[in-house]
Amino acid sequence: MVLVAVNYDKIEERVAVELKDGESARFGRRPERIEGEEVKLLTLSWSDRLVSRNHCRVRCEGTALLMERLPALPGRGKPNVLYSNVAPRHRETLREPIILEPGEAAVVGIKGTTALYWLNSIDDLNPALEKYLGSLDTEKEEYETASIKKQDYDEVQQLDEYSLRLQLKLLQRELPEQVLSGWTNRQELFSRAAAFIENALPGQKGVTAAFIAVDRNASGEVQFERLHPDPVDRADFRPSLTLLNQLEIDEPVPSDIHLWTSRDNKKIFRADSLGEKIDWVAAIPVAPLDDEGEIHRDRDQDRPSYLYVETRQGTENSAAVFLPFLRLIASLIASLLSARDQQRIQDRMSTFFSPGLRLLMRNSSESALQPTMADCTVMFADRRGSSHLLETAKTDEEILDRLKENQDIVGEITELVFENEGVITDFAGDGALSLWGWPNLGTDKNLHALQAIISAEAIVEKLAEWGEFEEEQNRFMSPIRLGISTGRIAVGKTGPVQQWHISVFGGVANLGARLERIAKEFKLPVLISAETWRRVKDTKGRRFRKLCLISPAGFKESYPIYELIMPKEWGGSEASQETVDIYETALSSFNQRDWGQTIDLLNTITDEDEPAAWLKERAEIFRISPPGPDWNGVIESLSK
Repeated sequence: MVLVAVNYDKIEERVAVELKDGESARFGRRPERIEGEEVKLLTLSWSDRLVSRNHCRVRCEGTALLMERLPALPGRGKPNVLYSNVAPRHRETLREPIILEPGEAAVVGIKGTTALYWLNSIDDLNPALEKYLGSLDTEKEEYETASIKKQDYDEVQQLDEYSLRLQLKLLQRELPEQVLSGWTNRQELFSRAAAFIENALPGQKGVTAAFIAVDRNASGEVQFERLHPDPVDRADFRPSLTLLNQLEIDEPVPSDIHLWTSRDNKKIFRADSLGEKIDWVAAIPVAPLDDEGEIHRDRDQDRPSYLYVETRQGTENSAAVFLPFLRLIASLIASLLSARDQQRIQDRMSTFFSPGLRLLMRNSSESALQPTMADCTVMFADRRGSSHLLETAKTDEEILDRLKENQDIVGEITELVFENEGVITDFAGDGALSLWGWPNLGTDKNLHALQAIISAEAIVEKLAEWGEFEEEQNRFMSPIRLGISTGRIAVGKTGPVQQWHISVFGGVANLGARLERIAKEFKLPVLISAETWRRVKDTKGRRFRKLCLISPAGFKESYPIYELIMPKEWGGSEASQETVDIYETALSSFNQRDWGQTIDLLNTITDEDEPAAWLKERAEIFRISPPGPDWNGVIESLSK
């Protein structure tokens, strides 16, 4: 038996995998095996964004093929639904678990172009493709012979002069005041618009309006979520799932407007909870009037948004009159949201600078940005293993995926730095350099060190979702490394007039950069300098551990370095106070050349404690090959 993926956009493009009874395979853009899993991989050789990296799992049982979409990864949307392999107009959702018999096929997406054929042999593919192409020809014939339904506006109940004047007044006066101005977030805008609509349809009674996000659950069933609170908590608001199933939510377009009336559908719709008659219902995409525009999607789960309106005790014929009015409202909402998103994009272009710095740039002369010496705290952040991730990326798409991940991580770092009044002075693809104590000169010198520590804790906690459990280390590893250093540095505007930026100079900044690299040796998320530790050591709720006296690569001097102790679920050591005391006693023995005592003390600490293993290894080396008589406890680091 053979499973073949075919690209309907370029039908000669196809990939295949042979499966015997009991064998399994994973299908996707870039499927991966789980450790120890015996599974074959069916990887697309063409680009199809409807197909997820790990889209579905299949298993051959006898001559049948069992298919099931894989669970969504954290932070990512669930894979697209599989549909019957017929012309797009007639496709239906395949309920899971999907069973394909020989000769059958499934398509990813209701208008998707990637099909999966389950065949006895590869020779059966061309006849199967001819059958599908024949269904396309049949669909074209249906379009050609279908009669065009025209709306006879003579049958539509005309609004009286008062209603027209009222509607015009609503658009000219109430709409700008009640909806278009003064809103602060999406939820408030949706609430205002829904309340406006419920009071703005002349001649209609029992109007309910809501903005909803629509998608499908793991079984392919349509589901919705209201995007704003119901001000009176009405239990009768329950959109018809039968009607929502008719929306093109897998590939939504702005023109996908649906209107149902009791006359057109030869029945009276009923709300599930109260059983009241519903005379007409409309579902309108929140999108620009331009059919080429994009439907607004909710930010959290990327679901298309619709304006859903239903009336009771109204007049069916008037529905067609109000549809343009409702679409206008939906398009205005979409335009406002789009404008807000564009503004956010513009704001992100200035995220090199904190809000305080941007305020300084607006209200002060450029002389305020000229280089100066200032007492600051710097934090260097870098994504762990980014070089390896790029090395394993073999295609352009994989490289772009890695870039997006790095952008997401840098975005999280930037947001958390700004929340604690920091400045981002530089980006380096998979990391960032942050700064506290400038341009807000003269603030408490201990405060900017504490702000950096608070930011580091928030960053490591937030990015823990990107971490991984590594078998080699036998523990969870943080995806980020941070080095923090405090002291006087030169900071200010540098570069040509056309492309200036903020830079930092001096040994304090260089030490912060080295600490980020040295964190790799200790397998810890955060290392800090002695000066940073001195300024924050008395803050409550935190523990620190002095690791050693180290001479960073490229430095002539040596520096004490400290661990900011963090929970294991964040990738930290979670060292107890007892462990810290034993380690620092062992470090004292180490500095006094008592290698045996050092090793004995460190042996009482769990093997999972990476700093203890690090120091023990060096004690064992020195026991065999002691340092010179002038050695003062300094350990050389090779990390640059």
